[in-house]
Amino acid sequence: MTATQTAETLPDRLAGANSTLLLNSSFADEENCTQLLHPDAADDTNVLWVSFTKSPDQQLRRWRDHADGQPAEMGIVSVEDSTRSVAADAGAAGGGPSLPETNAPIETVTSPNDLTGLGIRITEFLTDWAENDNRTVVCFDSLTALLQYVELETAYEFLHIITGRLATVDAFAHFHMDPEAHDQQTVEVLTGLMDAVVEVDETGERNVRTRKL
Repeated sequence: MTATQTAETLPDRLAGANSTLLLNSSFADEENCTQLLHPDAADDTNVLWVSFTKSPDQQLRRWRDHADGQPAEMGIVSVEDSTRSVAADAGAAGGGPSLPETNAPIETVTSPNDLTGLGIRITEFLTDWAENDNRTVVCFDSLTALLQYVELETAYEFLHIITGRLATVDAFAHFHMDPEAHDQQTVEVLTGLMDAVVEVDETGERNVRTRKL
């Protein structure tokens, strides 16, 4: 990977990448997260959130706080406790709940170590959107949370499959990770799966490293 610091927007800098590791010690980095979801092209974008750490309504609020307009399609795969805060408010739409006002479908994974179920839910969204000619973008929040429930080797195997599926449909995903919560070897192992890495320091400055794509 080559390292550069740039004033360009993240989507421009990461053109051609299908997977990016977003390294930030603070999970309050909403601006960079939203930029990676291509809000400027919302009308032509499918947005999928895979969330261990935030409820569906929190993810949608993050989008609304930093973006104008609604994506062409949106969906949420919510893991364990992140579904419970909206369970009472979500109404039935089709086979499962959806967020009020958006009808964004919510798929749930009740156990955070059920990576088979998680992979199925993600693949279902990718498959459903494959023919609509929009770019699919994914926020995975977060690898740090995932690694609380599964071993690194298991997480690596799961992410190897998921990043391959993303590349197959030319989708783009960013994966949140707190580098201060892991040893350097863990970060390097998962970095090897990604097309790019974005490191955000305490001042908000970004260091972008990309493979030659």
